[in-house]
Amino acid sequence: MPTEGATAIVFNVDRTRVLMVKREDFRVWVLPGGGIEPGETREQAAMRETREETGYEIAVDRLVGRYWHPQTPGGGSVRYLFEGHVIGGAAIQNGPETRGVDFFLIDALPARMLPWVKKFIADALTNSPSIIERTLYLPMWMAVGIRLGYAARNFRKRYFRKQK
Repeated sequence: MPTEGATAIVFNVDRTRVLMVKREDFRVWVLPGGGIEPGETREQAAMRETREETGYEIAVDRLVGRYWHPQTPGGGSVRYLFEGHVIGGAAIQNGPETRGVDFFLIDALPARMLPWVKKFIADALTNSPSIIERTLYLPMWMAVGIRLGYAARNFRKRYFRKQK
């Protein structure tokens, strides 16, 4: 069964910069987001994940799109992309899931980022009046790499948890 997750896209006031997080586990830049916890709405998940990963509090403005990733581990995933704006907090640089937080110029994004991040940014910038629905496929080598990365991350979490 596919997993569900929520991602937030947060621009600066003039929409020339986007908030991104450098992941602790894979060391790539992504938009803040993650799984939806039991009893939590998709919007609440986007706000919580943004706070946990960046230190910023956000308010959700709109649902941009629904994205189906059929090749991700666990039978695929559905990701809901919400646009929001900062209402408080401050950037963190290190945390359990974070190794950096920054606002990047839209036309000067970091080289190391997941391939669908550019699609999410472009979709949000279109300001479509309807919710965007996309199926996003990865090259086979990348799908295999992501599966191996998740397996390594989960092994590391189990190993270090037992050591404490």
